[in-house]
Amino acid sequence: MQLLLSLLFATPVFASNHFQDSQTCPDLVERGGSIQVQVRPTDKGNCFLSVGNYKLNTMFYRNYLFAADGNLMVFNSFGSGPISETTGAREFYFFPRRSKYPTFTWNEEQRQLVVTSTTGDEYYFDYETAELKGSNKAVTQVAAEISKTNGGGVEIKKYKGLVFDAGFKMGAAPTSNPRAKGTFTDETGRTCAISIGDIFSYTEDMDPYVKYTDKNLAKFLKSKCSKLKFPTL
Repeated sequence: MQLLLSLLFATPVFASNHFQDSQTCPDLVERGGSIQVQVRPTDKGNCFLSVGNYKLNTMFYRNYLFAADGNLMVFNSFGSGPISETTGAREFYFFPRRSKYPTFTWNEEQRQLVVTSTTGDEYYFDYETAELKGSNKAVTQVAAEISKTNGGGVEIKKYKGLVFDAGFKMGAAPTSNPRAKGTFTDETGRTCAISIGDIFSYTEDMDPYVKYTDKNLAKFLKSKCSKLKFPTL
């Protein structure tokens, strides 16, 4: 959550080139329509890509964060006040990861921003609302209301791969609690609940990260969730 907040409040440094190289992670910001897309590398080798509506004049909003480890965080702001009471996040992790960093490009004809995640999936954001409009690998459902009671307002269903839904948490990333439960769902719809601490480790700053390579995660899930289908690596 702290990494996302640092992105949200960072001073933009605009660049004119679209970020389409999945092997590099430049520090840049671009705008199109109402969308602001920002790419930010970290000193520990991660890369984050955030999408939000820079024209909003309210503290009630939803932003999206894509990370190199296959994470899609849906960040919600519910007004002014303590972070624990006025922010919340929903996290999804997708597997297998096929490229190093997320990328983006603009589709002027369709009036969309296209973000390509490290799993190779495309996510489409509307120019005018900066909201997620769809994906080429899943059915996406986005609530119009910014609410503490709708799990971040984004649901991803029928994903053509393997997804880990870490759930929604107020004031922090859901994966910050190793004792909490999350759910794996494969492309056939089979599910398996598992403790977050079973697949995540933490940096010195207590930022969570997936502790397995895709190959080792497949081996772990074969013993822990034997009915799940792990996509071909």
